[in-house]
Amino acid sequence: MILLTGATGAVGARVLDQLLQAGHRVRCLVRDPTRLGARRVDVQLALWTLTDQRLPGGALRGVDTVVHLAGPLHDQATGTLEELNVTASWRLADAAARAGVGHFVHVSALGAGQAAGCRFLRAKEAGERVVAGAGAVGGMEVTIAAPSLVLARGHRWAWWAQALSLLPVTPIPRGTTGRSAPIAADDVAAALVALVENGPQSLAGAGTTPHRVELAGPRTYAVRELVPELQAAVGRPRRPLVPMPLGVLRVATAALERPGVAERDELALITCDTAGRRGTADAEALGVRPRALIDALAA
Repeated sequence: MILLTGATGAVGARVLDQLLQAGHRVRCLVRDPTRLGARRVDVQLALWTLTDQRLPGGALRGVDTVVHLAGPLHDQATGTLEELNVTASWRLADAAARAGVGHFVHVSALGAGQAAGCRFLRAKEAGERVVAGAGAVGGMEVTIAAPSLVLARGHRWAWWAQALSLLPVTPIPRGTTGRSAPIAADDVAAALVALVENGPQSLAGAGTTPHRVELAGPRTYAVRELVPELQAAVGRPRRPLVPMPLGVLRVATAALERPGVAERDELALITCDTAGRRGTADAEALGVRPRALIDALAA
């Protein structure tokens, strides 16, 4: 039995589809089962939110692998970004270790670290530490899967590219050294399913835990390269780039901010380095050949 969180997200929905197609039994920890659509009749359900103090009874019964995808990019009405990415991850990992789960796959992010200029990446690093600690105490194998920017048709970065194309010029942060290696949601999902099916034994250095897998696309982009490529990939005209101070962009984004449209934390994320160091090597070791940006946004 596989326990999956974040099953309604861009990557989670694809992970769920691939697991079910491969014949796996899946139990989803979800806040709202209706968001699973037709898939809700194909899985076991356990109602849970990231701020719940405890897991529902029986949620971990018979589970041998947990895939923890849930973890928002910004604060929610229910809790802060740190509570939802760190505290919730610790609760789930601790409960899994106590229940005898063999393998915990925790989805983090490339660039995670306390020195990162983005709250999300700092929270993700803290989440990695608490999950690894829970695994060490409970004797549970832990794998950290860290993707770069994840691309999917109609998803966050595709929307940004379309929205920016409505302006006569495209504002970009001035002086940022941010880099990314965007990867398709389908490719991230395929890598996670490979980790589930093959276990940490499939990884180099399998004798150590936590294992860390970098999931990156085939090309690294600076911000000034990434935005025009995204615009072209979604079929929108390229606009002249106008570098602007990051503070000005933050104010402008704050004026537009509402869920699903524009978020200051998204702006902060693309100014950070999320490219990783190993390119596509880790994904390819799992049998996944990451596709180029234009193909990623077509999927």
